[in-house]
Amino acid sequence: MSFDARHPDAAIHSRETIPYSARLVPARVPASVLAKVGETFAGALSQLQQALAALGSLAPPQQSVLDAGLAEIARLEQLGVQIQELARVLAGDAPMAPERVDLARAAREALAEWKQAAQRRGVELRGPVESFELEVDAAVLEQLLDLGLEYALNIGSRIEVDAGRQGIPPHPMLTIQVQRSQELSGAGADEDFNELHWLLFAHLARAVGLAPQRVAAGQTVTLMLGFPSSDAPGEAESEPSQAQLPRSAPVVGRRVLLLEPQDAVRVYANRLMREVGMQVDATATIGQARASLRDGAPDVVVTGMSVDDLGVAALLDDVRAARPRLRVVELVDDDNAFSFSEPGSDSPARVGRNDMAQTLVRAISQELDAA
Repeated sequence: MSFDARHPDAAIHSRETIPYSARLVPARVPASVLAKVGETFAGALSQLQQALAALGSLAPPQQSVLDAGLAEIARLEQLGVQIQELARVLAGDAPMAPERVDLARAAREALAEWKQAAQRRGVELRGPVESFELEVDAAVLEQLLDLGLEYALNIGSRIEVDAGRQGIPPHPMLTIQVQRSQELSGAGADEDFNELHWLLFAHLARAVGLAPQRVAAGQTVTLMLGFPSSDAPGEAESEPSQAQLPRSAPVVGRRVLLLEPQDAVRVYANRLMREVGMQVDATATIGQARASLRDGAPDVVVTGMSVDDLGVAALLDDVRAARPRLRVVELVDDDNAFSFSEPGSDSPARVGRNDMAQTLVRAISQELDAA
């Protein structure tokens, strides 16, 4: 017991014995708050940079440290500006004004801006040669190229940018292919998948209706940015191949988390799903899969790792907490495997890796329909 002088005859229980029942409710942070953070961040770093630059010449050892510090401050100041620009788009403060833009030329101009930084790091840059025009907001495209290339420079030793039509049916696509640096390409190196510039790139792209993707295959990471096709409705498309699967309504626009350690299988499965309109986050490890959840929960998890694996089971439990109707498809080495999940159970659908072209999209469509 404790004593309250205002009520001398009343007994008050200890604070530790009183249960606290209030719950914290997640709240959305307005884009204006994000913009203010970026503004404050950039402004403070700019003042710090000016103060340090005013120190004058120092002894060579100290000067090299100062120069490195100033370069890092400049990089962080630029990040603050990028956050401000992203917030303006999210808040609707930046008017969207689509115009006819040569995507290849825009990519070459962006590469030119990063040329000196790439040379200092010993990174080789290659850009698209042939022109490719489409309707897009030029200012947003510039931001996306800036974020994508900075992400690529942070992890790569060779960067190749291309622009053109890809997929079935073909649609406008910007790709940034990165050959990862040796120090980031070792087993279990997930830090490049948690990189801030990729998260900003993906968030900005989705905010303006574009489709960002990232695929890792060995030492190569490919960023893909899909644009809406400008073809008129009903315009004839290229004849589909026999391998092309029908674009069924349940799968178009659905989000899939692909967890597959085998590079060739991961790339192929990713292509099959993207070609029928699914949005795919392709990952090789559980750590990468968890990092992809920051962009939202998927509708389907396609896993080449057993659902009985403790790490995979924990991942699926976390996803189900946000997506109770989550569907799971397990890739197995049994060529004859093709089964749907059992109603009312957590057992996954199963698809053989060697038969994915005929069964993977069909299995996902059936699972989504059952949900």
